[in-house]
Order: sequence, then structure tokens, then C-alpha cells
Amino acid sequence: MTKATPESVRAERDRALATLRGRRDLTPQARQVAIARAQLAAEQKLSALLQDDTERFNRQRNFLERKLFGGDDSTGYNALSARDAREKAAKLDDPREAQAAFQRAQRAGDSDMVKAIAAHAADLAQTPIVGAAWQPIVSAYSETSPAKADTYQELANLKQPNTGGDWQYAIDTPSELGKLAAHQVEQLASSDLTVYGDGPQAA
Repeated sequence: MTKATPESVRAERDRALATLRGRRDLTPQARQVAIARAQLAAEQKLSALLQDDTERFNRQRNFLERKLFGGDDSTGYNALSARDAREKAAKLDDPREAQAAFQRAQRAGDSDMVKAIAAHAADLAQTPIVGAAWQPIVSAYSETSPAKADTYQELANLKQPNTGGDWQYAIDTPSELGKLAAHQVEQLASSDLTVYGDGPQAA
């Protein structure tokens, strides 16, 4: 079975609308109810697709971040050192101070601190507008090895669904429902009125 896509969901809805608008056996009320049902079904499918794609995005991002910054399987003194580094890095809230601390850790060969500051910067780099100031730290960290550079590039190319001008999960509102609020459309769709042949198959 072919997996649904935002495009196929909108196309299915459009076919249903075309069929319903062309039927002469429907009263205006029945047509509006059937259109509300087709619209709500499409919106629910798009919402489910967005949830699935967002979960997939988060899994991939987490995987790449673990790959870039390494796991935490150290024990004893090393574990204490790594935890201490993370706690210190978490207190850095100025990207300039963080950049200076990152460079000091690099010069000192403190790999735990280098990694901790880079991971902290990566988290903050995702913040809209102000995140750009943290990006150079992550970039500098990624340049320490070819493998890290490749992983960082893959991470940078990831696009979170439904953000940054991604409108593929949106759907226009049929003119028959244009003046109705979302809860009114839901009320129409849940009406007891039976409209024969108003399913997707009718298209």
C-alpha cells in the first residue's frame, strides 16, 4: 500500500470536493456537511503525517547529535569529569564567553569541556534569531575531524517539518466553509445528517 503524503491527502480532498459540488441530489446543507467531513478528514490525516514526520526528524537529529558529540559511556573519574564539564557548559549563556571558554579548552586539551560546550552551543543554535551567534562554536567543533564534519553537515541539512516556510502540511479551506470557525466545521462534520456517497470513494 502506498504511503500517504501531504500531496496525496490534498488531492484526495480535492477529488471529494469536485464530486460533492457536482452532485445535484444534495441540498445545500447536505453538501456543506459532506464538505466539512471531507475537510476535517484531510486535516486529521495531515496532522498525523506531520506528527510522524516530526518524530522521524527528532529521531534522526538525536542520532546525529549522539554521533557528533559522542555517547556517555565513561565510568569513574572520566564520568565525573564529563558531568562536571556539562554542568559548567550549561551555565554559559553568552556566546562570546562560550567561544572563549571553548578555545581555552581546546588549547588545554580538555576534550570533555570542548565536547560539552559544543553540545551546549548546538542546543542553543536551534533557537530562532539568537541561535546564529552559537553556530560558530558548533562549526569549529565539527572541523576537528572529517567524520565530525560529515555528521555536522548532515545535521545542518536536516529540516524540521512545518517550520521555515514549509507549508506542505497546510490545506486551504473550501469556500463553502470559509466563514466558519474550526469548531463550527467540527460540529458540521459530526452532524447526524446522513449523506450517501460522501466518502473518498465517491470521488
